[in-house]
Amino acid sequence: MPLTLVTGPANAAKAGHVLERLRAVLHQEPLLVVPTAADVSHYGQELAAGGVVFGAQVLTFERLVGEIGRVAGVTARPLGRVARDRVVRAAIADAHLRRLAPSAAAPGFSAAAGALFAELQRSLVEPARFTRALRAWGGAPYADELAALYSAYRRRLEALGRSDREGAAWTAVDALRADPARWGRRPVFLYGFDDLDPTQLDAVDTLARLAEAEVWVALPYEPGRHALAGSAATVQELAPRAEVVELPERADHYAGLARPALHHLERGLFEAGGEQRAPNGAVRLLEAGGERAEAEIVGAEVLELMRDGVAPEEIAVLVRGSGSAALFAQVLGAYGIPVGHSRRVALGRTRLGAGVLAGARAALPGGRAADLLAWLRTSGMPLPRPEASSPLSLAPEAADELDAQVRRHEVAGAREAASRWAPDALARMDALADAAGEGAEALLVALVAEAEAIWAAPHVRRAHVLDPDERDEARVAAEMRSAVGELRGLAATDPALLGGPADVLETLAAVELRQGDATEGVLLADPLEIRARRFRAVFVCGCQDAEFPRRPVPEPFLDDDARRGLAAATGLRLPLHEDVLDRERSLFYACVSRPQEVLFLSWRSSDEEGEPLVASPFLDDVRTLFTDQLWAERGRRLLAEVTWSPREAPTPRELRRAQAAARSEPDPPPLPAPVSAPVLEQLAARRTEAARQLETFAACGVRWLVEGLLSPRRVTPDPEPMKRGSSAHAVLEATLRGLKASTGSARLTPATLPAALEALDTALGSVGREPSDSGDEASGRGRGARGQAARRTLEADLRRYLRHEAEHGAGLEPAWLEWRFGREGDEHGPLVLAPGELEVTGRVDRVDVRGEAGDEASGRGRAGREAIVRDYKGATAPKGAGWAEGGALQVALYMLAARELLGLQPVGGLYQPLWGRESRPRGLVRDDVAGRYVGTDVVDEAGLEEALGEIRDRALTTAEALRGGRIAPCPERCAPNGCAHPTICRAGG
Repeated sequence: MPLTLVTGPANAAKAGHVLERLRAVLHQEPLLVVPTAADVSHYGQELAAGGVVFGAQVLTFERLVGEIGRVAGVTARPLGRVARDRVVRAAIADAHLRRLAPSAAAPGFSAAAGALFAELQRSLVEPARFTRALRAWGGAPYADELAALYSAYRRRLEALGRSDREGAAWTAVDALRADPARWGRRPVFLYGFDDLDPTQLDAVDTLARLAEAEVWVALPYEPGRHALAGSAATVQELAPRAEVVELPERADHYAGLARPALHHLERGLFEAGGEQRAPNGAVRLLEAGGERAEAEIVGAEVLELMRDGVAPEEIAVLVRGSGSAALFAQVLGAYGIPVGHSRRVALGRTRLGAGVLAGARAALPGGRAADLLAWLRTSGMPLPRPEASSPLSLAPEAADELDAQVRRHEVAGAREAASRWAPDALARMDALADAAGEGAEALLVALVAEAEAIWAAPHVRRAHVLDPDERDEARVAAEMRSAVGELRGLAATDPALLGGPADVLETLAAVELRQGDATEGVLLADPLEIRARRFRAVFVCGCQDAEFPRRPVPEPFLDDDARRGLAAATGLRLPLHEDVLDRERSLFYACVSRPQEVLFLSWRSSDEEGEPLVASPFLDDVRTLFTDQLWAERGRRLLAEVTWSPREAPTPRELRRAQAAARSEPDPPPLPAPVSAPVLEQLAARRTEAARQLETFAACGVRWLVEGLLSPRRVTPDPEPMKRGSSAHAVLEATLRGLKASTGSARLTPATLPAALEALDTALGSVGREPSDSGDEASGRGRGARGQAARRTLEADLRRYLRHEAEHGAGLEPAWLEWRFGREGDEHGPLVLAPGELEVTGRVDRVDVRGEAGDEASGRGRAGREAIVRDYKGATAPKGAGWAEGGALQVALYMLAARELLGLQPVGGLYQPLWGRESRPRGLVRDDVAGRYVGTDVVDEAGLEEALGEIRDRALTTAEALRGGRIAPCPERCAPNGCAHPTICRAGG
């Protein structure tokens, strides 16, 4: 009989039986069909090791279908996944959905529809039959629309003259069925499968019955075994027309000392009754508190195995979910464990793919600065320094420079950012934009060229052997080229299927490709990827309820109840999705039967937040087979164990961490004063200080050190209070200048208040605008809205201040606005407090004088003219009493500067709050000055002079301490909210 069905439990030598027959028919060039590409590599190597280098071919079922089609004369290539997605989306539009329209607009609808279409294709259900069945059943309100979707999809395929992969499989098998002699009786062996779908069963039947080829199918199955119930339906389908070879269970695949426990587990799993045996170290449990702890305890056990002589390639770590696998790969890599990890990744999440797509988005209207940055970091384009003409030699530094500028200035638009700081990128952006303007196909060509240029540039003329990361880059470029080829082939038939540039980018971003290498190191894989292989040690991770076994997930369009109803009413049977227990049991059984020496089962007793988690019920099934020793000797790494104990630390780095934690050393001492001679010499040589910096040093020496001396460059936007203050300064200056231009005086009085408010409106329109308001509208909408809210708040605050000043102020003339002194280019030199010891520079927000308007342009000839110095603040201002003790030096020094440099007689120094409920200024003011002030801030002339003298002395004392390097942390005075730089100061807050 051409069809042979080989059954038996795990480790029953099914593979040996099949491969023995394969070797016997090498002269007929047999095909060995295995589930995954990794299995192809593994069994190719195993055959080669046994001397079978030529004659046999190892391939997946998809490649077998391609071989059947080639032999049968089928020349049309099926749609790839990328082109198929565009066809599905077009079919959704063709169906003119009503009830399903809201769902169709949601992400994931097209993928779910495509999965249903594939299932219908595999089940050989034609649109007409599907439509009749849904109408006869009538169990869903959207049944007609569901039928219309499938019909529209098939019409699209027929219009293209193409088929999808599932349809191509049926076409290939049908073509062979029409002329089975074409196959030439070439033997086919299927191994490693737990089950066969309808397409696979049809191919097996056609090859064996019609083509009369020798076909062997090996399946894990024993009558009555719960662990193998997932294969029962396929066995029952094949057995009546096959020669059945039932292989008995065997234990010789297990290592000697592990054999009793592992064989007992294989025989008793999911079966009732039976004796308990000692695990003997061959079956072990690992309990963890959180996912990282699980990865760490697994990594520690892997290291122990490797130290005992187990090669990394002989260890498998099985993890479900790409996110969990990425964490395990990170932790194992940090432990120095070589990891073979092949995973599927969306093209838009790869470095090269994300960079190329970001470049296209940056070039299109509405492109964001973040897209420009992602593209430039990927492309390695050299950029010029903003402050120099010579370009940076290292592209990463240039990208960091651009990133800093974009963040600092809050630029949202890509084109604005490029024009200001990366002009060399504009030409390439224009090229991508021009390509997009020509149409989707031109954009596809440009994207491929961009990807090829980026990844190949470092390797031109180098004969370079690619490392693993570079091979991944090459795969991305190749996958993008393949996807673009699919889409261009689709466009040749129907250009409308491509959509616009945004559709193209979305489609390419979702393309999946395989990255990483699973051939070297510890295999980190999904359980489905090792069903046909054995290892010395296997870790089955994530043994949680809802993770292993997974919970049933209803099919979005037709859940299992609907499918049962459909079958009962019409006879149309579709696969059930929610009855997963048998499949999950079979998969777990396959995992625990793979190790030859030791099996580890790990689970999490809590999540990262400390919430308790439920272990898999499969663990209970395992525990019933063994004595309490299994549970008592479980490994544990709980959430509270931030570090390993020194005795258990798996790596030198972890040991150092454990020892540091065990020592419980006190926090490091606060930052000490400098002792380095060059630093002290530099400080001692200082003779000129800004008034603001003297005030900062008087409050906290460490803050002055960081902000005044080290002056780290800010790469983030100014804090909102700082931006608000800058805007208030600029708007007030413009308001007062506008008031003077319109009335001849900038004096704020009840009579000039209307003109001042009008000048405020003009100033807000000219200097109070957010940068995004004039930038890219699409990219600046969020910042524009925020800017409008800030402007309304600023307007309300300044209106309140102007009214208060007009009604309760001193009525003096604002003569100097933003007056600067002491720096190069300033009209006046520094304030000399002590010749040769201290000169003070500054910028004064405002100096108001008593006198006629228009005669204050010069300081000459006005000795004795009275003046008030004002410094704008936010919501709070320091009180005048105790200026010297509190370190508030700035306004008092400005008063001295007004006297010495402008020849004025200061009668007040005021810190003016611009927002908040209190509009009264704080400081010191002579008792004969008009206005509304806090009582304790009003002093007589002698008191004012005494305060100025104290400030002069305090400024000299402060400068002396600064020059002497007496830099001490003062967290209680550093900033309103405590220490401003705690990681540097370390003095607490």
